[in-house]
Amino acid sequence: MLKKIKQDFEQVLESDKDSRDLRSLSMSLDTFYALTSALEVGIFQSLMQPKCSSEVAAELGLHAEITEKLCKALASRGYLFREGGSYALSDQARTFLTESSPFYQGNLIKLMQRTRAQRWSSLARALKEGPIAAPSGAQVFDEFFALAMAEGAVGGSLQRTVRALKRMPQFHEARKCLDLGGSHGLYSLAFARLNPDLEVVLFDLAKVIEGAAKKVVSDSEKIVTMAGDFNSDDLGKDYDFVFASDVLYRNEESLRPLLTRIRESLKHDGLLISKHYHIDDLVSDSSAVLFDLMFSVSGTGGVVYSSAGFCRLLESAGFSIVQVDDISSPASPSKIITARKLGH
Repeated sequence: MLKKIKQDFEQVLESDKDSRDLRSLSMSLDTFYALTSALEVGIFQSLMQPKCSSEVAAELGLHAEITEKLCKALASRGYLFREGGSYALSDQARTFLTESSPFYQGNLIKLMQRTRAQRWSSLARALKEGPIAAPSGAQVFDEFFALAMAEGAVGGSLQRTVRALKRMPQFHEARKCLDLGGSHGLYSLAFARLNPDLEVVLFDLAKVIEGAAKKVVSDSEKIVTMAGDFNSDDLGKDYDFVFASDVLYRNEESLRPLLTRIRESLKHDGLLISKHYHIDDLVSDSSAVLFDLMFSVSGTGGVVYSSAGFCRLLESAGFSIVQVDDISSPASPSKIITARKLGH
């Protein structure tokens, strides 16, 4: 490479090319690891009241010099700010990085860290060998996963989904619905509060129901839980709508039978309300593109469809498309696709 630079040295010297965009990728990764480390050792909790870094280090049993440098790094990225010799939490850190906040994102960040360690680090290997199967006995849909997904929901997608459903007359007219793969139960809780005449059935694996979901919905008379595997077990029947959030990322071969079973569980003219990432533009939907790539690395068979492709699949499964609501954000390119059951 040095030989090539020397050979074209005049061109290099006269160029205005700058690789700062590529270098910013490294800065983002550096910031992510600084953030996850600060969460792991409890720095944000320690700074619920402003302190100097030496006080934080003494309280948490940390190395004083490295703690000071980490606090500086977090301040440089807007997570802390410095007042005199003390550090304090920014509004962003207090909202999303302290455990007392209802918007805490710490477990979601830990899941991101685990995902990157387990999946993204294997991308080069997967390119050469094909999808990398998860280790035998690995648990994905456990209580920690449900908690992380709950934190992701309250970070914006729950609110955007609820706003979209509140505009739908069918939602307010509904009397019974299924929250398919409802996990943490926050969507079920929102539905029951927004429509007091609605009975909500939250369906998920038994270990998820007994873990995270029961903590959210156990005191609600309008929400019942149903434990099972939605790929094979009975889903119930006579639902006015089935809500499916981020659970239909699967190839067409395995998705078609599930769509048939969802259709059979609905009343005549019942609705499937699907909230998922979709890839409609490679730039604006880059989060979904990377999500789709991650599925390929892990060998789960997951697929992220375009909106049009998913609509065509729904139509071929006996639904008609009612509407498509774009509730996307830069980090969450989600759309709500509402489809009505055709026939009986």
